[in-house]
Amino acid sequence: MTRTLAELSDRWELQDLVTHYATCIDARDFHGLDSVFTPDAHLSYEASGGPAGDYPTIRAWLSETLPIFASTQHLVGNLAVRLDHATGPDDASGRCMCFNPMALKPTSEKDQQVLFYGLWYDLAFERTSAGWRISRLTQEQAFHHNLP
Repeated sequence: MTRTLAELSDRWELQDLVTHYATCIDARDFHGLDSVFTPDAHLSYEASGGPAGDYPTIRAWLSETLPIFASTQHLVGNLAVRLDHATGPDDASGRCMCFNPMALKPTSEKDQQVLFYGLWYDLAFERTSAGWRISRLTQEQAFHHNLP
């Protein structure tokens, strides 16, 4: 299948957007998430024990919850994107994997406790005047290990 330059550009931008999401989460850059999600986005972290709700509610929850971890890493990959031209040129959907180790104690401590999540993110994207944004993010758990 031959892709147009516009399709290739969209796919690259969507991949960068998902990477930017993971980078903001791990850097605790909660204001940076404003350039990832639409203001009315719906997010669900229920698969890993978190809440579901609108973006402002979940952003507040993330800023309260993530600092309990000494560090996190969200490795995202295998992003499969569908440009949903049937619903409009400004809509897309996707699914990607996420491997997420999280440390509960500082790296300077011996016997640091680290837990792992394997997740999929089901995503809906919307092209806005500011570029592509995530309008829906839903976690699906594949596995977890060493939960406290």
